[in-house]
Amino acid sequence: MLGALVLSLPSAAVQQLNDETFEHQTQASTGMTTGSWLVTFGSNGCGSCDRFREALDSVEEELRDMYVIPAHVDKVDSAGLWKRFGISEVPATLLFAKHKLYRYTGAQDGQDLLAFARAALEGQLSAAEIPPPPSLLQIVLDKVKSIFGAGEL
Repeated sequence: MLGALVLSLPSAAVQQLNDETFEHQTQASTGMTTGSWLVTFGSNGCGSCDRFREALDSVEEELRDMYVIPAHVDKVDSAGLWKRFGISEVPATLLFAKHKLYRYTGAQDGQDLLAFARAALEGQLSAAEIPPPPSLLQIVLDKVKSIFGAGEL
């Protein structure tokens, strides 16, 4: 069983996720059969985001040894994910594990990221429920609001 999980992990390197690929890859709101995911949210041109991404890259192998898949989400193509998870400042890092969401508040350091992931996986941190993806109706309403303004519909 463990061998099958190792073979099913996405290929090495930090995965790039966006509004279109996030739910399919992570299965965050369904079954999480793809494993746990440590996801950084960042923006191009953000120096802190670049440093955080470098920290994530530096511990990518160690995370995979813990069966945690590292990934990055860029603001440019992921406004829906930012809204869904309440991301308002960058960089932000979330761990999706055991059908829960854990928010990282530590330093931009690879070893701190590893310690955070380990503590969450061992049940030592408080967690939140994973918000479901927006319904088709909500997506349409959001699009209409973006076209006609933010007033009530």
